[in-house]
Amino acid sequence: MQTKQKAEGILRKMFQGGLIKRMPKNHDDALFFLALAASSFDSQCVYSESEVNHHLVEWLVGFTQADEMDHVTVRRYLVDFQMLMRDSSGTEYRTNQTVINNVIEPAARSIQPRYVMEAVRVERLRRKRAATKTPISCT
Repeated sequence: MQTKQKAEGILRKMFQGGLIKRMPKNHDDALFFLALAASSFDSQCVYSESEVNHHLVEWLVGFTQADEMDHVTVRRYLVDFQMLMRDSSGTEYRTNQTVINNVIEPAARSIQPRYVMEAVRVERLRRKRAATKTPISCT
């Protein structure tokens, strides 16, 4: 189970290359990513497919490359990994808190990936600026 500190570390690692273009290859990282996406839904609500799609589009903004990682793929993975349960008619969705709880601690659910992405971007810019500054010569 991922703690908040471990979860932030996983996200930082994912964002080192910039925007996420695809699901993480590492199985545990992918499960974490999906659990974080699933936990962004209100556990007390029932959602239509269009509401799930809209929510995921909004959630993915700022840390994924939309033309390469789309909300439909994420929704399918959430259902496949049973983090979102779909009714037999395929019209209503709800979160599966049991599965989510096995992957991510409640404290880690508050992490906003777009803010972690922004922090990584700022740190990268600082390092780049520090590396390109040349010392002033006093001769």
